[in-house]
Amino acid sequence: MPAMSDAEAPAPRPMIRGEKVWLRPSEPSDIIQDSTYTGDAEVGHFLGATTPMSKAGAERFSAEIFSQSPMDPNSYGYAICLLGSEESIGTVFLRNVDKVNGSGIVGIFIGDRRYLGQGYGTDALNALVDLGFGELRLERIELEVFDFNQRAVRSYQKAGFQTDAIQRRARFHRGAHHDVHIMSILREDWLAMPRKRSWELAGP
Repeated sequence: MPAMSDAEAPAPRPMIRGEKVWLRPSEPSDIIQDSTYTGDAEVGHFLGATTPMSKAGAERFSAEIFSQSPMDPNSYGYAICLLGSEESIGTVFLRNVDKVNGSGIVGIFIGDRRYLGQGYGTDALNALVDLGFGELRLERIELEVFDFNQRAVRSYQKAGFQTDAIQRRARFHRGAHHDVHIMSILREDWLAMPRKRSWELAGP
């Protein structure tokens, strides 16, 4: 039987995906691109950024991160891509994975304002949470969010996260102190979520 041409070969199916996005391993170019977005007044505000990062600074930072990450089995970083595209619209990561106690810390960032408020962040977070509970045997995943980022709070709640604690006046930003909310999702919360898991969307 003759081999299929590139045009005939089926497109690979993403291993980690949601209903709208899929996750691929982050590359240095993704971090450099993200640094441009953090200089955006709206995006940088919700991240709590204090100053823009130069391209040279981002290149140094990405080189440092990627020189360490292959040696760190407790961190998982991914670019968020729309289904059918490999272009990154943001980053999501799971770090400080504690395989003894079954916990990890998640962070997410949608850089391009065109994609904010459309459910892409929630979808990416769902896919990463599926990885944590479905493959890494975690029991608890947590995150931090500033009190002025209510859009993110609503997104995290949709993904099943609940507020555990509030660190009062723990973040100084734009001339005022703000509360930091500690939110988490437990395995039992995840199991109760009425949605398909990442591997069900990806197929066998």
